[in-house]
Amino acid sequence: MKNYMMNLTEEEMLELWKTRLRLLPARRDCTIERDDGIDIYSVLMLDIREWYARLLVGGNAGWLPVEDLSHEAECETDDEGVVMVQLPPGCVRPVEWKLAGWKNSVVQFHAPGSYKAMCQRNIYLRGDAVSPVAVLHDDCLVLYSVEPGTVAVVEQARCVVRPADGSFCFHEAALSTMHDYLRLHLM
Repeated sequence: MKNYMMNLTEEEMLELWKTRLRLLPARRDCTIERDDGIDIYSVLMLDIREWYARLLVGGNAGWLPVEDLSHEAECETDDEGVVMVQLPPGCVRPVEWKLAGWKNSVVQFHAPGSYKAMCQRNIYLRGDAVSPVAVLHDDCLVLYSVEPGTVAVVEQARCVVRPADGSFCFHEAALSTMHDYLRLHLM
């Protein structure tokens, strides 16, 4: 199976967008310089960064760089076995988490006000090692649950991450979202 992940520098990404938007000049045998207009490429870079940020936050995780950050996750467990974990610094959003002792991992992360999150207040409805539940607050995960008195250890913490070098890393299929972004934000 081929890997269709692209890893582009800022300059390469700008060239890709200029090509996709057909902003490249048709003629290359002359040069024209003007300084009385807007810097279209700076504006385009702002759009590129916003598109990529939105892709990292809400795009298909299979199209994005995902890393296991379990070595950076520290847990606090309360008396009832509820585990709180600060999201590791490189995490844009969680994808799959598992605590040691859990039979299954968590792949759905519920909002604090959701029905599933509200059910966690009841000890009889609360998630456990077989059917764990995760509630995602701004930069904290609340994981339900472990046996009271147990020291929780994060076994797996797969997260969408932003490349540390400032590059743009994504599956080429993510380019299909570019025109939707432009239609909604620029037209």
